[in-house]
Amino acid sequence: MGLLDETLNQIQPLDEEAMEKAAFRWKNLYTGMGDLGKMETMVTQFAGVTGEAMPAIPKCCTVIACSDHGVYAEGVSAYPQSTTVGMTKAYVETKGAAANAMAYYARSDMVVVDMGINADMSGVPNLLDRKIAWGTKNIAQGPAMTRLEAIRSIETGIEIADEKAREGYRVFTIGEMGISNTTSSACILGAFNHWNAIEVTGRGTNISDERLRHKIDVVQRAMDVNHPDPNDGLDVLSKVGGFEYGCMTGVILGAAANHALTIIDGFNTTASAFIAKALCPEVVHYLMASHLSLEQAHKKSLAALGLTEYIDLDFRLGEAIGAGIQTRMLDYALSVYRECAAKEEEVKA
Repeated sequence: MGLLDETLNQIQPLDEEAMEKAAFRWKNLYTGMGDLGKMETMVTQFAGVTGEAMPAIPKCCTVIACSDHGVYAEGVSAYPQSTTVGMTKAYVETKGAAANAMAYYARSDMVVVDMGINADMSGVPNLLDRKIAWGTKNIAQGPAMTRLEAIRSIETGIEIADEKAREGYRVFTIGEMGISNTTSSACILGAFNHWNAIEVTGRGTNISDERLRHKIDVVQRAMDVNHPDPNDGLDVLSKVGGFEYGCMTGVILGAAANHALTIIDGFNTTASAFIAKALCPEVVHYLMASHLSLEQAHKKSLAALGLTEYIDLDFRLGEAIGAGIQTRMLDYALSVYRECAAKEEEVKA
């Protein structure tokens, strides 16, 4: 049995007893007139994830997975593929990207991993080298990767989550960098939800109307050429996905197996969540949404997962930006919950 199968077998339902205790405690805490709405929902879910009715403020790890895509050759992006290299270096060398700023704000430690950048990154310091290939193949012409490569990419994410869970991390945020990867996301979400290219394709990095029409054609061609099977998460990943999607899927699965929460970010991380759900439906309960992307299909994609965004700030960036804000919101909710409970105990004493 491989690591993926072992991990899937370890994922359990949320702890209902812990959730009931947390919900009961919220109900009986004096927090002023009215309740705290979604803040209560966050805490109750996190109690179920951890199995603790009074969970501590968690350590958070941000995982940014980076990879390139063969479909770039179809001209679907307004940016050159070298942008993947530049942004990845910014994460780990200058540490001046928006992802770094948000991770600092969220008090989250960052792991940046090369899953398949189309360049030699071996000399880049602080970059985790897990390169599977120098980018995926062109999904407009055939499968992105082999099934074995898909499994390997997922198991890389599981290994990262396992290691960080052993170090005491209980919340993971995920993000990605890969020029042209919203084309893959459109295909992934279209496959799982039986949506056509027009319904699911957005502007990505704000491409022009003309390039959007072309991108829609490429997405439809990729789905027609590959026929990804929505009942088989590995089939969808291998045919129209990317190595960074596999890594993020693995983080989601590995976190759940370790009773840790994953906060997803935008359109691309939502696509990874669908792959994880296809492999293990129970895992969706270990997910928390964050922001609403400007990609047109993001809101209905979250709804199809059974999730609702907490933040809507017109973001068009998938580097765990919204997930970082949501991490702090969870921290605040837990702080209020714990503080009110502590005051209640003081009064009783």
